[in-house]
Amino acid sequence: MKFTVIEGGKAVVTAAESMTIRDEAERRIRAAGYEQWRVRSLATGAPIPGPIQYLKMQIDFVAGKLEQLNPVPSDFADDKYWPAAAF
Repeated sequence: MKFTVIEGGKAVVTAAESMTIRDEAERRIRAAGYEQWRVRSLATGAPIPGPIQYLKMQIDFVAGKLEQLNPVPSDFADDKYWPAAAF
């Protein structure tokens, strides 16, 4: 089993392009390689590996819950809020 750490909060964000929770979730999904597996699945019909699908599902769930918080934490890009990739 290979563990991958997707570090958050390291991107430089200017005031004009403030990052949203959904942006952070999409960044983490891309960093996990989900998009490549999805394209491969569409092209070949091979299923997306379970751990990749599960990680995407977890990230989407966390993003939804963080968006419901009032107020939204200012450090929502911190790794403490997001699941770690364990594949």
